[in-house]
Amino acid sequence: MSLKNLVALIILLSSGILFAQENGKALYESKKFGCVNCHGTQGEGGRGPSFKGIGKKFNKDQLMKRASHNCPPTGSCSPKELGAIVEYIRKF
Repeated sequence: MSLKNLVALIILLSSGILFAQENGKALYESKKFGCVNCHGTQGEGGRGPSFKGIGKKFNKDQLMKRASHNCPPTGSCSPKELGAIVEYIRKF
């Protein structure tokens, strides 16, 4: 792979992650899912557990599985929506 193609691939992948995080933030704060109501605006916790440091403890697949089994509102998430939320909370 040429350096030019490698740089283009890195830009494409990083922009996809940023897009997922931005959508994840919107979904996290949305009335539909209400993650912010239990986990706080910065993932500090409250009625639900804190997300501080969660991205260092669990990878994306582990968090997807945990969220889909442990968080009632995520039952109404599509896998794409849940993935975006997980990408967002991994930065806390």
